[in-house]
Amino acid sequence: MDWEKFSFVFQLRPRDVMAELISIEAYKEAALNLILPSDWRQQLDKLNRVRAVHGTTALEGNPLSEAEVSQQMDLLEHSTNLTLLKATKEQQQIRNSGLAQEWVRDRFRPEHAPLQVADILHMHQMVTEKSDETHNAPGQFRTFSVQVGSEEMGGVHVGAPAQRIPKMMDEYVEFVNSRRLLAQHPVIRALLAHFFLVTIHPFGDGNGRVSRLVEAGILFQGGYNVLGFYGLSNYFYRNEVEYKTSLQTCRALQPFDVTSFVTFGLKGFASELKGINNFIKAKLNRVVYRTMLVRAFNKKTSDRRRVLNQREYNLLDYLLLATEPMDPFSERPSRTIKFAELREAPYVKEAYKDVTPRTFLRELLRLSELGFIGFRKEDDTGGELVVDLDFGAIGKH
Repeated sequence: MDWEKFSFVFQLRPRDVMAELISIEAYKEAALNLILPSDWRQQLDKLNRVRAVHGTTALEGNPLSEAEVSQQMDLLEHSTNLTLLKATKEQQQIRNSGLAQEWVRDRFRPEHAPLQVADILHMHQMVTEKSDETHNAPGQFRTFSVQVGSEEMGGVHVGAPAQRIPKMMDEYVEFVNSRRLLAQHPVIRALLAHFFLVTIHPFGDGNGRVSRLVEAGILFQGGYNVLGFYGLSNYFYRNEVEYKTSLQTCRALQPFDVTSFVTFGLKGFASELKGINNFIKAKLNRVVYRTMLVRAFNKKTSDRRRVLNQREYNLLDYLLLATEPMDPFSERPSRTIKFAELREAPYVKEAYKDVTPRTFLRELLRLSELGFIGFRKEDDTGGELVVDLDFGAIGKH
């Protein structure tokens, strides 16, 4: 791109983004219309923060897994003096990003002042100090030229000339807070702020992490992070090639046509909100299903018979735990459990040790006939028989 022609002028085709904006608003309202128990909110916030930190650091090459990221986040939460805890560079990046998240959450409350250059410098200091200080001064603009990217990721990008960065960043903040951008949907405004900051590339290192924090801050102020810290870092990481190539595609011509990057980001945010709704739906389904089990156990069909006997009730209660989804944001409400796996489960062997295998099969078939569970053959398991909880039982019993 030609920095002599650079400006904050952009083109965005409204018709191309309308469908995603409608989806975002629908998912947002669906989530906000439910009052969640505090432990659900805390779990949701923790899961999303871990995913966001893992995504934003993994995009910069950090190899730590989500489980390792979660451990570092726990240290942040429970340690009173982090300076006493030794850390590798990779662990320090995680801790820095976690602390920066907390700062962004507090700084960008809806009633607080809009983004300032000082905020961007402070975010940069937070995410890079003690971890990324080679060819990078935490909290300071770079004084040298940089180029990033590769042909595999859409091409090489040259950052703004170093001598122009201070003035350009003043103009950037004016642009982000301008009437034109404030008139945009908050998620579009956040994506545009991200695009222009990472295009300028004002720092020696940490530009992507800071851009994604600025994006998250705008989402907070716009009211789009109300059920916890969630954003686009995890989606960008899971779709890294498209993320980086779409940035490069939008930089190809000036003024920038940002439609492809904004559309990509909106799809990602809709996907993240859909995941939040999946999480809530799965939680509600399981709570109501368990309540239904109690009701069915207590309901008599004759003097000596209940809808569920004790062993059947216990088996379904076990299945509720055994089929918790591996990914709590998945569209699948349950983890698939093979019939063979269930039959050999230690709990089942213990519960049915005093009866014949036919009794176990007979009770499973009865539970299927009553609509508590279902059987099917699934391609993912090589055509093996799998057992599913049937949440439709909630309306039957």
